[in-house]
Amino acid sequence: MINLTTLDHLYQLYENQPRRLAFRASSLVEWQAWRDTLRAKLVELLGGFPLERSPLNPLVLETSREEGYRLEKVAFESEPGLHVPCYVLIPDQAVPPYRPVIAIHGHGSGGANYLIGRAWDEATRSEELEIIRTHNHDYARQLALRGFMVFVPVQRGLGERLENQPGLNNWRGAGLSSCRVLSYNAMLLGKTLLGMRVWDIIRTIDYIRSRSEPMIEGLGCLGFSGGATSTLFTTALEPRITVAVVSGYFNRFRTSIMAMNHCECNYVPRLIEYAEMADIAGLIAPRPLLVESGKKDGIFPVEGTLAAYQDLGRIYELLDAVDALDKDIFDKDHQFHGAKAFDWLERWLK
Repeated sequence: MINLTTLDHLYQLYENQPRRLAFRASSLVEWQAWRDTLRAKLVELLGGFPLERSPLNPLVLETSREEGYRLEKVAFESEPGLHVPCYVLIPDQAVPPYRPVIAIHGHGSGGANYLIGRAWDEATRSEELEIIRTHNHDYARQLALRGFMVFVPVQRGLGERLENQPGLNNWRGAGLSSCRVLSYNAMLLGKTLLGMRVWDIIRTIDYIRSRSEPMIEGLGCLGFSGGATSTLFTTALEPRITVAVVSGYFNRFRTSIMAMNHCECNYVPRLIEYAEMADIAGLIAPRPLLVESGKKDGIFPVEGTLAAYQDLGRIYELLDAVDALDKDIFDKDHQFHGAKAFDWLERWLK
């Protein structure tokens, strides 16, 4: 009998190929060497970052009063001539210094709009607001009402950062996105879309620290689905983020990204040659990390989440930081939950 399918062959390669930089440390010295080596390799695999940080040149595009907070829409340059729109929610009742949190949106059609409770299209406003309510998408707004100062950068290729050049194939999958054209063209240049999104969040932190408002030293980051992807990878590489919430993403690559159709932006060439997702999340340790997963999530199966969580736990155990790792496994599908997330940020951002 002959086998003509390639995918089974790739799965066999996954099983037989040991991860070169998998976590194997048994001491703090070995952990530190592993962490530094994997971080450097991860930056390389993501396509590298600009060698210099150009001026942010921030602009205030609009301001408005919302119930419980003031809303600003700003833009800053993450690279020369390339702007990142970012919503800033400044709570009315909080007493400075503020507690800053970056909230990252995923592929949903509304992008950053959903996080602040706004519909993307006025023609479908009522339907979209119902989606926001039932799937708990407005977590940036909820954080602001709890007294956090929230920053919502718009991810490349999503929301208002869709590509609109003639002839490009923007399509509806999990919302309207330009991930395909950006991912493929980035690969031709030795880059990845995920790496560019991570860089934008790193520059968002630079922008946060450039503002005049007094803030605590701690900084939170949370995201759902595609926003959780960016949250996990950025927090792994950026020590200025002191606490994270990853919702609807954390898993094993074999049981999620490799097992079914996912957006092109999830794939990083050669990544599994070096690390599984638990190894990458392990770069966050010993900083606090909360993982959310729905028992009925069809694209990030909870079994893979629990297996990866067990792998990750060994890293936190070595660092005597088991209280800084927690999970929220809930009885719903692919959505942001929040039952533990807000209290988690309250606990660690004081």
